[in-house]
Amino acid sequence: MKRISNDTDTILWGETCLHFPSHYDIMSVQNKLKTRVLPVFGRGFRQHALNVCAARGAFYAGISFGAGTVSASGGIEMNEFINVKSEIGRLRRVMLHRPGIELQNLMPDYLERMLAEDTPDVRRAGEEHDVFAGILRANGVDVVYIEDMFKEVVKDDAVRKAFIKDFVELGVRGLSLSKAVTEYLESVPYDKLFDAVAKGITRADLSGVADKPIQYYIKEDYPFLTDPLPNLYFTRDISFCLGTGMAISAMSMPARMRETLFVRYIHKYSEYFGKGAVDMLYDFNCGCGIEGGDVLSLSDKCVAIGSGERTSVAAVERLALTLFKRGYERVLLFKNPSSRTYMHLDVLMTHIDYDKFLAHPCIAHKWFDIYELSPAANGGINVSCTTDGTAKILERALGIDKVTFVEMGGGDPIQYRREHWNMGSNSLAMAPGSIITYDRNIITNELIDKAGVKVSPIPGGELSRGRGGPRCMSMPMLRDEIK
Repeated sequence: MKRISNDTDTILWGETCLHFPSHYDIMSVQNKLKTRVLPVFGRGFRQHALNVCAARGAFYAGISFGAGTVSASGGIEMNEFINVKSEIGRLRRVMLHRPGIELQNLMPDYLERMLAEDTPDVRRAGEEHDVFAGILRANGVDVVYIEDMFKEVVKDDAVRKAFIKDFVELGVRGLSLSKAVTEYLESVPYDKLFDAVAKGITRADLSGVADKPIQYYIKEDYPFLTDPLPNLYFTRDISFCLGTGMAISAMSMPARMRETLFVRYIHKYSEYFGKGAVDMLYDFNCGCGIEGGDVLSLSDKCVAIGSGERTSVAAVERLALTLFKRGYERVLLFKNPSSRTYMHLDVLMTHIDYDKFLAHPCIAHKWFDIYELSPAANGGINVSCTTDGTAKILERALGIDKVTFVEMGGGDPIQYRREHWNMGSNSLAMAPGSIITYDRNIITNELIDKAGVKVSPIPGGELSRGRGGPRCMSMPMLRDEIK
């Protein structure tokens, strides 16, 4: 353990304080110490230090940029990649994707095919997302981007070629088209590969390949030979972390199935996940649909999972059996209706404080069944459909005396529908009683504030057009444990 002093321009290395002037070359310091832990301070090169440490997987000012995290005593633990045992523990690291070129290729005639409701202003969507990331950073959260992690792993030529091969096998149909797409992607520089896949591949992209596929010559109105991935900024859906493990989702909708391939390669090759060392709780090829928006980590012993449009009961069973082997004692199965309105559990309910949940009326008043799953003596699962109200079920799961709900839109039949459309209950907790929401849900935000929970609102005029909120747009990797 190397402990850090918070004095300006000071590193506490072992038991020795090392002092450096503010203009000192940060790379020289790192090379001299021969370590990936580099907490250097000083106003003169703070931003440069952040940039260099991020690029080199080091640590700056007590914030981790590579494998590891800050311990409660102020030191750095080098062996912790994933730790998510609640929805509300102080957030330390989160994975995001800044929306970009893939949104520019949304076409009005094909919105339903791409699971979109509208064509957003891409520039403003990016700016709104930057506000989101900025609030996280201001609250001490290490923000890492899926695109940056992916670029790092595909620097390795063998990894890059393996990804291209898997992408073609997963998402390209046709012998000549598969060969042409492979040739095209292999010509793309490693740092452009993410965007080349995310934006969708057009006929024009294949103009330079030696052997044109038959699809190149056939005229069609639809310009894409592989679809864009406009939902990529909802990183929660494609993967999720529970305890010290990670799950790669099995996406239910064809438009999103290829997104998980990015996460698979990051898990296998990125230092952020120990190059495959992180426990895999569920893999995208398991055959039963499950998405991270349906999975809430209530505690180190209990997980809530919604089963409806995107997550199957079979997937809940499979994940529950895995979790029981890891020491979990209970899974709550919320049997929400199979419709886009009730798409994921986290658009209906999020945990915002020790004893408080932000909820759609269907959760607060239990419009559908909730089942309690527990490990059976024979290795199977005990299933109980409880008649208790949702609050009582959550009290039992959390081991507390009272749970209260902040109802979206105050439960008003007009206002809750309006604010549900704009993800009024899809919040991200940065700590107990401190959450991020969209600023446009005014009624709900005022009620949250009155309940004693701090709200950090972000603009969502463009981001919300994708029908996802702050929780959807984030995949926590490290949280402090709840005492």
